[in-house]
Amino acid sequence: MNFESLEMGIEENVLKFLSKYEFQKHIEEAKAYFDTYVGEEITNDKMMIDFNSWLIYDYQMKDGSTFIGKYYEEKKEELSEEEKEFIQNKIKSFLSIYEIKEKEGVLEDIFTKKELCVHLGKNTQIKCKDLIFGRIIEIEKKAIFVGNTIYIPELFKNSIERNILFKYEEYKGKNKYATWEEFLKRNSLLLQKHVDIIADVTNETENEDAYNVWQSIYLINDVKNIKELLQKHKGMQLDFEEEGSHYFKYFDQEELVAEMVVEKNRLELECNSENDRTKMKKIIESVLGDLGKHYKDEIIGLEDII
Repeated sequence: MNFESLEMGIEENVLKFLSKYEFQKHIEEAKAYFDTYVGEEITNDKMMIDFNSWLIYDYQMKDGSTFIGKYYEEKKEELSEEEKEFIQNKIKSFLSIYEIKEKEGVLEDIFTKKELCVHLGKNTQIKCKDLIFGRIIEIEKKAIFVGNTIYIPELFKNSIERNILFKYEEYKGKNKYATWEEFLKRNSLLLQKHVDIIADVTNETENEDAYNVWQSIYLINDVKNIKELLQKHKGMQLDFEEEGSHYFKYFDQEELVAEMVVEKNRLELECNSENDRTKMKKIIESVLGDLGKHYKDEIIGLEDII
């Protein structure tokens, strides 16, 4: 069976089905939500966030139904057995991220922990422990990817799990009996947007060090006085304040050298190079005097930024 051709034909028919006037309001609401959530900053060429695909398979109306589900219920008597099987499996499917356990195609969903045997083709760049973002369906007794896929280096696994798990715990707090499958189906844009940021970063450069942040932390007292002293220092600008936190930027001849946040009992300094951090530490320590004490230096890597 040519799954790609079958999928394209089904999607074309669903979009024609959605041209009915009764769906116009739902589609307008979906488009407004999509534009608000995704925003204009998602522009890279590997972008997986496609409105039509999301609208057909993932958008849920207020009654919990999807457009592919609506189409199937109304048209199932006219569909071939192949189309019925494909649509039924697509309705159950969801976007997720899979870790390559074996190059022969043994994958594990990093969220649900379910293992699947999937044909990956003859991609010589595939490495064990790397990740694949995509949608899998099980049909004709085999699992296949349908639609686009994105390969993700293994170094991003921990940051992905950490960030998405946090959102899942928030979701479970509001939905007592939630499952990973339900969460992923309902939050496909969250996952897609997170992966797209990673794709954008990995496309920009193969040099991971280019995204390192050199950070220094100082333990302080008398935040009010320190804020005033920083504002008086040449090149230092108070960027904004929020809930007791004061955000500063330091410029040298109009070039941004460092960013700082002063809050409670600490000052955090961030620079894009070790040399800049060394220079800024001297400035900070001259400003602080006895009001602060150096606590630690660290490098925040690419996997921590995402």
